[in-house]
Amino acid sequence: MTVKPSDITYYDKTDPNWFNKWQIAQAEEKFKEKSAKDIQINGDHYKDMAIQPSEFIVKNNLNWYEGNAVKYICRHKAKGGKVDLEKAIHYLQLAIEEYYG
Repeated sequence: MTVKPSDITYYDKTDPNWFNKWQIAQAEEKFKEKSAKDIQINGDHYKDMAIQPSEFIVKNNLNWYEGNAVKYICRHKAKGGKVDLEKAIHYLQLAIEEYYG
């Protein structure tokens, strides 16, 4: 049996950085197993959506302002509530100023 870097027994516990190295190896292995599109860092507020906001934004060629508005609209019920809707409005106001004066 081969011991992988993500296995805690792989490390010399006398190395003061062994724990950090082990955590990095675990994260690297986790990311190798999945597509970046299947991973969400810090939270799960997009996991149950029929389409990920990032996928919608890219496939529809939305710009920064539009994309952020979509992101905040999509997640407001699961994460930021009213503040997320206010952020979406702010990004839409920025888009209006940018494109329509």
